[in-house]
Amino acid sequence: TIPGISELFGPLEYALRHSFLPAIVGREVSDVERKLFTLPVRLGGLGISNPVEGSDFEFQASVKITESLRQLIIDQQSSLDGYRADSVEEVTRDCLKDKEVRMMRKISEIGSDSSDERLKKSISLAQEKGAGSWLTVLPIGSLGWVLNKEEFRDALRLRYG
Repeated sequence: TIPGISELFGPLEYALRHSFLPAIVGREVSDVERKLFTLPVRLGGLGISNPVEGSDFEFQASVKITESLRQLIIDQQSSLDGYRADSVEEVTRDCLKDKEVRMMRKISEIGSDSSDERLKKSISLAQEKGAGSWLTVLPIGSLGWVLNKEEFRDALRLRYG
């Protein structure tokens, strides 16, 4: 990973925002909806991250999590005796907690950015336990767990109003 490259992800975010998301939703996406769609499914989003917003955080998390291995490489160790798995697990947990805090902050921002009460209610319902399970299940045709394009769009309309 490379530090400070968030602006280089601008074209990717532009493609996500102006091509990919409108293709799956069936219409243009507002700023509030784009923020919402970056949230994980369990928090009412679609889990489609914004690479411009997330790259710096992900870089810092990667540096913290791999510090122990990086030091072994710098010291040119031939074994993993100095590798501290417990430390890595602790750092990983801390990074996940930080990410969770960022997500909760984003939920607050979405609530304050939107004056649409219907959207706020839709978000609240989308955050209910199990409400997004259809988005994370494997599409298995033999079990009938497959949605065509129109069914998927209809389901998104039901989810977000």
